[in-house]
Amino acid sequence: MIPTLAVFLPLLVAYATALAWCADRWNAPTEYFAHCWLLPPFAAYLFWSQRALWSPRPRTVDPRGWLLLGPALALHVAGAALMVDSWSAASLVLAVPGAAWLALGRERLRGLWPVLWLAAFCVPLPMYVEGRLAFTLKEVAVAGGSWLANLAGADVVRSGDMLQPRGVDGALHVADACSGLRSLLAMMTLAYCLACFLGAPRLLRRATLLLAAPLMAIAANVVRIAVLCLFARWQGVPFAEGAGHSLANAAEWVTLVVALVGLDVLAFGRAAAVAVPPRPRSGPAAADGPRRLAPHAIALWLAAGPLLWLALHRPHGEAANRAERLPAEVAGHRLVPRTAAQEAELVRNLPRWRELLGTDDFVWRRYDDAAGRSLWVVALFHDSNWKSVHPPRICIEGSNMDILRDDEAPFDELAPGCTAGRIVARSRSDGMEYVTMSLYGAADWAAGGYGDFVLHHLPRALVRAPMSGFLLRVESAVLPGEQHEAAEARARGLLRALAVKAQEAVR
Repeated sequence: MIPTLAVFLPLLVAYATALAWCADRWNAPTEYFAHCWLLPPFAAYLFWSQRALWSPRPRTVDPRGWLLLGPALALHVAGAALMVDSWSAASLVLAVPGAAWLALGRERLRGLWPVLWLAAFCVPLPMYVEGRLAFTLKEVAVAGGSWLANLAGADVVRSGDMLQPRGVDGALHVADACSGLRSLLAMMTLAYCLACFLGAPRLLRRATLLLAAPLMAIAANVVRIAVLCLFARWQGVPFAEGAGHSLANAAEWVTLVVALVGLDVLAFGRAAAVAVPPRPRSGPAAADGPRRLAPHAIALWLAAGPLLWLALHRPHGEAANRAERLPAEVAGHRLVPRTAAQEAELVRNLPRWRELLGTDDFVWRRYDDAAGRSLWVVALFHDSNWKSVHPPRICIEGSNMDILRDDEAPFDELAPGCTAGRIVARSRSDGMEYVTMSLYGAADWAAGGYGDFVLHHLPRALVRAPMSGFLLRVESAVLPGEQHEAAEARARGLLRALAVKAQEAVR
């Protein structure tokens, strides 16, 4: 009970919010990290099943555990101060083995380190990293799957994340959850468990399994998308999105597990029994007394309360509906109501957008000018959740576009010396080009660069200063016969007018 009360319990208190964030991400709609629920009980089972091997070893207080625990707590402090939950959660990767090292010593942990490093597979990726990785994997899956399906005669046409079989009613929608990130993360976890807890503990074997697992997962997802395209061709889109989707998912998982185990058996021979730690060395099993642990316990308990308060305290609440209150008529532009299809797409994507953006306070709108030319607007407002805001190019790339130019341009229309982001992109589906002007702003500040945005908010986050602000993005098509400058001028005019209204909303 001494290590539990002295080390593990204060750390449980200090990391309460980080653990809650992890659990929330494990329950996310995408289910990328749903498999993480199995890891804590699995680790507990491994410890319990091997207790006859490690329990006779002496328990010693090892101050070298601070080599891991110290940096972990420093990162947790930074995450709690800046209200970046993913940083605090990431520090668990070092805190778990560091705490065990400090409280139990290396001798008792001999052979058990792979179990402790399971913590690395329990911590979800930061939202920005997750979204970027999911986008990249989705591009690979959609492009590769449609190409492979067409080789097999599916005759599908891609339009963004929609795959349309020619002559067939309906189209397959490849959602973010179908990017393959879920199977990639689960397969890497499975490969780690297979490599570390079953079979011979050989470095080459472990490296081979850990490298092969993600490649297998990516390839299997490409094949799965291709099979769904063939189902849509042969049995119709409703079957492909219903029973066919479930069948393909099950077949993918069975194939991946069989392939990984088969690779292990073929390359390294028949799997041995469960890998166990070495037998305990002869010697007394005496444990260090509480006196040696007392200074460490005092330090951890003194830190636990302030760390929990720092992580829980949010001095500024989150406002709502500022984006919806942007005017329907502004600078000669009139809001155009969404069509039924656009509304359905918005409703379908809304949960994932809220998850990625970390806020409900955003809108996607279309405005027409007096000549009937359309401009598309994305407006997002933030408070302490500023770290969820990401560069506009990520959404543009995710809209089936290739970026031709990405820079900043003077935006003196709003304030002297101000800049706005400028992106020129070409649609892969029809070749149309678009100019996007974007602006990060606050009540008395605005800039077009993501780096400027981070540098503006980061110091204020450290001292818990108000951080309300916004991101505006205005996109205009380059119409036939005109230059980029004409489309940019239209976007500039609407961006300036909306920026003035947005700054009023956050004052």
